[in-house]
Amino acid sequence: MRLREELFLLGFDSAGKPAVHPDSLDLGVAGARLVELVLAGRVAVTGGRLGVIGIEPTGDAADDNLLAAIRLAAQPPPLAGALAQLRAGAGEAVRTDLLGEGVLTKVAQRRLGLVPVTRYPADEGVVRAITVRLWYAAHGRSQPDEPTAALCGLMHAVLLHEHVFVTMPMVGLDQRLREIRAKLSDPVREVVDAVTTLVASAAFAIYR
Repeated sequence: MRLREELFLLGFDSAGKPAVHPDSLDLGVAGARLVELVLAGRVAVTGGRLGVIGIEPTGDAADDNLLAAIRLAAQPPPLAGALAQLRAGAGEAVRTDLLGEGVLTKVAQRRLGLVPVTRYPADEGVVRAITVRLWYAAHGRSQPDEPTAALCGLMHAVLLHEHVFVTMPMVGLDQRLREIRAKLSDPVREVVDAVTTLVASAAFAIYR
């Protein structure tokens, strides 16, 4: 399962209700998409700007188009600007993929028998496996690999950690997640930090 799909699944409760603001989750999913390309050795991040490594196709048409756009830009695109653009529809695209994979189920209901509501509950076994892996990493029970560490960082960036670990000990959790983020490779950490900044800015704008 891709990093963006794992983060998206963490963004909802067992009934498919959002745990964070959709814009925050979209930013996280956009960040996860860039992290995937960084970990695949296809995107470089230096000084807040993006670059492309290699010209070989990835096998994913959308990612190939993204890489082509970065490569053909007049100058290296700013990371923050790329995230702001990639956030649009990011979560919805992942939801469509997960529905096709059978990980999500579409359930139409009526609140109070009147208001139509659509929820997308996830396969609990899939979500549990992701959560357990993060629990071991976040509580120091195992040394996370780079994708797991990146997922911890993105979860922290979009403020999902308290939702994900709601039934687990919280003592020292924030500090442990910051330590994991500090050990990320430079380009991955730049993406995670940029997501953190944009999420905070969006939250501030709402309450201004």
